[in-house]
Amino acid sequence: MPLFLGKVGVQPCEPIILMIEFRDATFSYPSLKGSATPVFAELNLFIPRGRYVAVMGPNGSGKSTLGKMIKGLLSPSSGQVFICGEALKAGEISPRVGYIFSNPENQIVSSVVEEDVAFGLENTGLDPSAMALRVLESLHLVGMEKYRHHSPHSLSGGEQQKVLLAGILAMESEVFVLDEPTSMLDLKDRKEILDLLQEIQERGERTLLLITHSWEEALRAQDLLYLDRGRVSFYGRVEDFFCGDRLRDSSLGDLPPVFRLIQGLRSLGHPIPSEIRSLEGLKKTLIEIKNSEFRIQNPK
Repeated sequence: MPLFLGKVGVQPCEPIILMIEFRDATFSYPSLKGSATPVFAELNLFIPRGRYVAVMGPNGSGKSTLGKMIKGLLSPSSGQVFICGEALKAGEISPRVGYIFSNPENQIVSSVVEEDVAFGLENTGLDPSAMALRVLESLHLVGMEKYRHHSPHSLSGGEQQKVLLAGILAMESEVFVLDEPTSMLDLKDRKEILDLLQEIQERGERTLLLITHSWEEALRAQDLLYLDRGRVSFYGRVEDFFCGDRLRDSSLGDLPPVFRLIQGLRSLGHPIPSEIRSLEGLKKTLIEIKNSEFRIQNPK
C-alpha cells in the first residue's frame, strides 16, 4: 500500500510538492543461485520538496540501496522512481540529485580543489567565467574558499566532504543524498558537517536525505524514514516514531540521553515543544516554562 503523507510536518491545506516518489518499485541484486530475494518489493514512498529526512534502519534494510535508486545508480526491475515528477529511465543518472558516500577519497577526481568542484559543471555548457564564479561561491558557502588552490588529498576527511558538498552545490542539485557522510570523521569534523547540512537545508528548498546509524544525527533532521527488511516501517516526525513502546526497544540501539529526558518530561505533562531535541534547547525551554509559571502565580 502507498505511504501517504500524514505526519511530516506539512499541513493538509498546504500544497505538497513531491520531490522523490517511488511507485511500486521492486529491486533485487543479482544472485549466482538464480532467484534473489528483493531488497524492495513494490515500494511506495513520497517525500516532499524541502524536507530534511534521516534514513535509518538495521543493516541490510535497504538504506544505501534506496539512496542509489534515487540518484539512478541502481534502477528498479519494475515500478518507477520519480524526481520532481519526472520518471528516471533505466540507467539514467539524475542530474537533480547529488550523492556523497562515507569515504570522500573515493569521490575526489582532481588534484586541485577548485577543479574538483568544477568537474560536474564541465559538460553543462556553462560559460567559463560563470563556472568560475559558481565554483567560488560554492566553496565560500562551505567555508573552503581559501583552500581552492590546495590538493584535496592533503585535506582532512571533513574538509574533503565539504569540497564534495561544494561540488553538488555548484551543480545546483535539488536533492542531496548523504550516505553516512560522517562515519569516517572525528567529532569536530562530524559536528561541522552536520551544522553545514542544516545550514544548506535552511538556506533553500533543497531536499536532504541523511543515511545514518546515529540517533544523535537523526534528531537534527525534520523527519525520520525508518526501513526494516525493505519495507517502510515509519515515515514522519522523529518524535512520533517513539510513541508507544519504542523507547524500550533495544534493537533501536543507543538513544541520546537528552531525548529520553525530553520524552520523560513530556510523559509527566511538561509542555516541551516538538522542535526541542537538544540539551541547550531543553534548558532554555524549561527556564521559559518556569518564568511563565512564576508570572501566573505572581501577577503584578
